Amino acid sequence: MKWKNKGHEYDDLYQKISEKKAFYLFGAGDYGKQFLNIFKSEITIKGYIDNDSEKCGKEINGIKCRSLNEIQFDKSMGIILTMSQIARVLPIEQLLQHGYKKNEDFFVIEEFLSVYHVYKNNKIYFSSISFLPSTICNLNCRNCLNFNPFAKQFYVREWDELIKDVDLFFSCVDRVMLFHVSGGEPMLYKHTADLIEYIDVHYGDRIDTLRTVTNGTIIPKEDVLQKLSKCKVEITVDDYRKAVPRFQENFDRLVCKLQEYNINYYVNRVDSWIDLAPERTDYTHLTEAELEKHREDCNQSWQELRDGKLYSCNYAAYATVAGIASAQDLEEAFDLSTFSESQKKELVEFRLGYTEKGYTNFCRTCRGFTSENLEEVEPAIQVEENLGKLRLT
Repeated sequence: MKWKNKGHEYDDLYQKISEKKAFYLFGAGDYGKQFLNIFKSEITIKGYIDNDSEKCGKEINGIKCRSLNEIQFDKSMGIILTMSQIARVLPIEQLLQHGYKKNEDFFVIEEFLSVYHVYKNNKIYFSSISFLPSTICNLNCRNCLNFNPFAKQFYVREWDELIKDVDLFFSCVDRVMLFHVSGGEPMLYKHTADLIEYIDVHYGDRIDTLRTVTNGTIIPKEDVLQKLSKCKVEITVDDYRKAVPRFQENFDRLVCKLQEYNINYYVNRVDSWIDLAPERTDYTHLTEAELEKHREDCNQSWQELRDGKLYSCNYAAYATVAGIASAQDLEEAFDLSTFSESQKKELVEFRLGYTEKGYTNFCRTCRGFTSENLEEVEPAIQVEENLGKLRLT
């Protein structure tokens, strides 16, 4: 989205939010639980809405869950979509078909969270941030969203750079719902456990969920497991055993180790990936206005923290790191080193998708998370091995 009224883009949205007396949370999963914990003392929450028939009729996290057709709704109420960007595509269509209006009757979690807090409490509260210390990985997945198969060598950051970025981020941002330490394969990066420990010790009270991820093929060393066991961290274990069956034993051993050390983990049984297809996409013919619309239609909700800046699209940032996209323009980043108190609403707007030009350079070669991009691919399908890259690190 292109800035038109910097610092005031969400004035009308906050007015709509402030008029509501109570809210339903559409989505009784992980996001719904986190949102409830954040807002239970701030707003009146009537209950959950969910399309899962097994959840409807039950109490979840202490509040009743119903289907959309069962709720009693009037204009004094609002609905907040508490689910991921991809998961809420069909629920949004469902709400629109029932006559609900976006940003009037229903709101998405990222906007509600940040807009509410910056307008009412003068606090910067992000839904999430992605932090990429390294792209080192032992897999070479054809549709990797880090674009590793295109890179000549892995990207590896030094410890001092990581700490400088983390400290700067929290000097500007009051709280974040999800701080995600990404990869690559984080369990192959030498500083992952130390980084998690540093973030947890210094900023854990300002993070609702501190999370990292693993592809389920690596057994961390005992000292790494010991350090992680003392941190308030959640590990997502991606289940790619169908694509890489040779790692079945490692997967089982990893899960046993996480249990042994009482480390909080979640097995993510991945059915499909989306293909951004940068090698097969050419949008160079699009006009500025068309590129703006392409980015707005995509509106993927992740940004990357790197080198003192927030980058407006983490996938565009990853493409630059992998060497398949040109350097990002200054308009695609927010320089946290120059942030001032007067820019709080501008920083929130940037985090929610506003930039000076309204798109990224990478939009010209990325299909994006749009309704037109329905090509799902099998996860973790391998191309040639990464052994050459591993020797370069």
